[in-house]
Amino acid sequence: MHFPDNIIDPTCYLYPILESQNISSRTKKLYFQINKKFIEFARKKPEDITEQNVNAYLEHLKKKKRRASTIKTVYMGIRLFFEKLLGVIDLEDVELPELEEPDVDILSRKEIKSIIFNINSAKHQLIIKMAYGCGLKLSEVVNIKIKDIDFDNKLLRIRGRNKRVIPLSEDLLEEIRNYIHNYHIPEGKNSPYLFFSQKPGKPISTRSVEIMFKKSLSKAGLKVSLRFSVLRDSFIVHLIDKGYCLDTVSELTGMKESQILKKFGIRIKMVKKNRIPQLLDFSDVA
Repeated sequence: MHFPDNIIDPTCYLYPILESQNISSRTKKLYFQINKKFIEFARKKPEDITEQNVNAYLEHLKKKKRRASTIKTVYMGIRLFFEKLLGVIDLEDVELPELEEPDVDILSRKEIKSIIFNINSAKHQLIIKMAYGCGLKLSEVVNIKIKDIDFDNKLLRIRGRNKRVIPLSEDLLEEIRNYIHNYHIPEGKNSPYLFFSQKPGKPISTRSVEIMFKKSLSKAGLKVSLRFSVLRDSFIVHLIDKGYCLDTVSELTGMKESQILKKFGIRIKMVKKNRIPQLLDFSDVA
């Protein structure tokens, strides 16, 4: 049976997307809606669609101020249907807008030095130094146990979801030794945690660390709205700025390379692999 095009629902053409075995059910639903809107915009059957129609639709989305990441997702959905599944057009040469850099707060090395030297407590100062100097999440810092520190091989073992081993500088190791001797042994009540709580057998709470960090930001004259994670983000950016390559940053932080590219991609350079630098050596900061 044949019906006029104007009474055919565009979705009837899109069943190859739903039948595809190579994408998740969530992605199928997303790509189905993307192509439904595109076909309604182009007002053509799939076999009549051209590269010019696709370019016109992407330009339409740009004029509507859609984000570059959104336009890229639309392009991927259209390309899957028209190129991969139907094979009616080749969209390899379609130009996409450059992805915008995510708005990521970063502290300069001078600002981090100021934070550290505005903290009086040796315990709190070491928390900041380990978070920044090793690129750790807040949850990773508070859960460090003394047994995780390999003094002989100068290594820190991070347990949990992002297991990894991080090299420790001799200066940082010496500070850890002094902290354990002068603070942990007298007051830690045999806690297994490097940064212990007053509650027996418990680590310091993340909330306590966040409050301490806010106070240190205020003393340093910096935005108190910054989160503790800015230390880890700054560690990553400073590694990149110092010429360390993507796989090195990935190994040290436990972040996937794709995640680093998505968040810090504009800063990434093609550089050779190297050792971790001495970021806690502030001799380069006036």
